[in-house]
This record gives sequence, C-alpha cells and structure tokens, in this order.
Amino acid sequence: MTFVMIVVAVLGLQAMAQAICSRRDARKFPPPGQMVLSPDCRLHALPMGSGQPVVVLEAGISNSCLNWSLVQARLAAFTTACSYDRAGLGWSDCDGRPRSAHAMALDLHATLDRLQLPDPYILVAHSFGAYIALAYAQHFGHHTQAVDGIAGVVLVDPLTPQEWVQPTPTQRFRILRAVWFTRAAGVLAALGVARFFLWLLQLGDREPSRALRVAARTTQTSRRILSELTKLPLKVRRLIRMHWSSPKFFWTMANQLQSLPQCAREVAGCSIPTHIPVTVISGIHQPPEILACHAAIANHSSQGKHIVARKSAHWIQFDEPELIVEAVRELASHR
Repeated sequence: MTFVMIVVAVLGLQAMAQAICSRRDARKFPPPGQMVLSPDCRLHALPMGSGQPVVVLEAGISNSCLNWSLVQARLAAFTTACSYDRAGLGWSDCDGRPRSAHAMALDLHATLDRLQLPDPYILVAHSFGAYIALAYAQHFGHHTQAVDGIAGVVLVDPLTPQEWVQPTPTQRFRILRAVWFTRAAGVLAALGVARFFLWLLQLGDREPSRALRVAARTTQTSRRILSELTKLPLKVRRLIRMHWSSPKFFWTMANQLQSLPQCAREVAGCSIPTHIPVTVISGIHQPPEILACHAAIANHSSQGKHIVARKSAHWIQFDEPELIVEAVRELASHR
C-alpha cells in the first residue's frame, strides 16, 4: 500500500509540474497569428504578406503551420500566404473528436471567410493535406470565377486515396499499433514524461548533432523525424518541442491516424476540376506506382504539371522549398 501511495504521489507531482509548464509555455509562446472561430472550435491562422492570389498552406497529418516556416516567408515576399493549424494541432483548440476530410475542408473555408481573405486561392497541400485539398475542391472548386474559386493547386508529395481507401491487414495493424502508442504517449505527456524526453533529446538545441546522437538509440522513425526537424530554424524547433510536450498533440494525432481510411474513402471519388491548374511535386523516394498516381493527378488537369524533387524525400518543404515557391509563382503569374 505504501508503494502504491508513493507511485500515486509521484504521478500527481509530475502531472502538476506538466500543468505548470504548460501554463508557462502559453505565456511565453502566444499564438503568432490570429484565433478565428470555425464551426466547432477556435483555429489559429497565420496570414503573412499582401497581394493576390492568396496562397493557402495545408500541412500534413499531425503537422502545424510551423512546418511551412521555410516556405511561407518566401511566398509572402510577393503575395499573401496563409498557414493555419487544424483543430487540436499547434495553437488551435481541440474538440476531442475524430474529424472527417469534409469537416476539415469546411473548417478551412470558415477560417478563410473569418479572415476575409479574398478568393480565388492557390491551395498548397503536403501529404495528408492533399485529402483536405481534394475535399475543398469538391465543395468549392467548381466555380470558374468569383466566390470560393481556386486559382491553382500545388500538391507536395501528396498522400493518394488509393493508398488507404482499402487498407491491407498489414496497414490496419500499423494503424492500430500507431494509435495505441500515440494514445499511450498522450497519457505520458499528461504526466510530463514526453516533456522530459524531449528535453533529453534537446529538440531545439543549438547543436542538432547532439539530438541526432541521442535519437540514434531510438526508432528509425524518430531518427528520420528529428533529422528533418533540424533543418528548421532554432526558434521553430523550440515551438515544435512545446507542442509535442502537450497531450493535446497526441490525442489529435491518434484521432487522425484512426480516421485515415475513412478520410481516404471520403475523397476517393473527389477530383480537382480539370479547369484548375495543378502542379504535383513528388519526392524522389517514391516507388514507381506512387509516382504514376501523382502523374495521373497532374494529367487530369488541362494545365497539369508533375515534378520530381531530385534532392528531397517526403519533406520537400524542408529540403527544396524553392520548388514549392516557384510552382506557386508560376501559377500566380498565369492569372
């Protein structure tokens, strides 16, 4: 009984320390953009620059506006660029529910409407963000001009519906395992354990090699993610570490992973209208069958273009951000 009481006391102290640190983080790192009301909760949006067409940046699964840090400032040099955090990610509020691709597209529409950013938009979507771009195009992309128009789409190493619409037993097991571990990580984050390990890894340290040496003792996925994040500025890495210290991040990630096949089924029948120019940028790591799918998406457009990023894997916005900027510039110049 004494041992149990000691464990409970330690866990209680850890949870209290996590709550104190979270409040300190909220004071130290307030939202850099604006909090706007979507149909269900408040979302954080970060518009930068001026001019038209407005470029809307849609991040990958469980990613925030911070993942566009190397791209957005360059876009803002010649037009308006707006990134945002989906519900439960970054500085946005969390309603705790799994969200469909169509619901996320409606959230995006509401955010742009609240910000009073005029259409037509150029949508730039990375990975899972392509599902939201497809759902948005299905809802709002059929206007050739004026309200809710889309001037162009740039898909950055997009996830295709075919990859997850009918998951194999191996894929289903991967999802179940990932969801279980992510929810467990959420519990640990609530107790401050995630914050402690991130501190040990020093995500945001001035010497990224130190983080990589520690990460070398962890999983291959951890090594790959940390290797990519060290390409970001120090300040951005510290903000990511703050968000990853919160249980909210892990609850949202688990919900998105769990709903991945449902989102794929939702957008499987969606397509970007042929009159909208589409540029697809693929990572060099993709197998031939995925590259063929990416090329097919581009070829569906009457003004489609497929580019293979020769120096990038999945995170093209970190390795070759100039490819994305030039693709947007080209679409913007054709208006």
